[in-house]
Amino acid sequence: MNTPTASATARLLAAAALSVVAGPALAHPGHLATAGFVDGAAHPLTGVDHLIAMITVGVYGATIGGRAMLAVPGAFVGAMLVGGLLAMQGVDLPLVEPMIYASTVVLALLCVMPMSRTAWMGTAFAGWFGLFHGFAHGAEMPAEAAALGYALGFVLSTVGLHGAGLGLGLGIHRLLGRPDEERRSA
Repeated sequence: MNTPTASATARLLAAAALSVVAGPALAHPGHLATAGFVDGAAHPLTGVDHLIAMITVGVYGATIGGRAMLAVPGAFVGAMLVGGLLAMQGVDLPLVEPMIYASTVVLALLCVMPMSRTAWMGTAFAGWFGLFHGFAHGAEMPAEAAALGYALGFVLSTVGLHGAGLGLGLGIHRLLGRPDEERRSA
């Protein structure tokens, strides 16, 4: 049986393990400079920073449960599109790479912190970090790429990663025997 101390220890260990995996936010080499959709789809998959954050968004939505399973990833994708458009328009957004790096750690911690189990908080954090991820996607779009195809590619990859994270999160909670109502009240 889980005691409050054992549960807190397990959460702390999970957060520590996820933060160790998070490496520095780096530019993503190796994209094809001639294909909009292919470049866009590859971008979230080739950077460990984006990969971790996007999967964690899905896990976080599953951790909150209920409507948050759609709202949290939806907020990330919506804000990501806004960030991508801002970058494509040449708007300057400071601290993009540090915020992407922070997103990998903060989102992982939110998955294990009981005080973070509200849909509005999950949506706000996901949207905030999604803005910076989207900006990076837009800023790193090759000049030769077709913007619409590129955006469609990175949105579809992101949605797929969020879906993988949702599945992972639901699986973890099923293994822990935590029903939806208990996750939201944790």
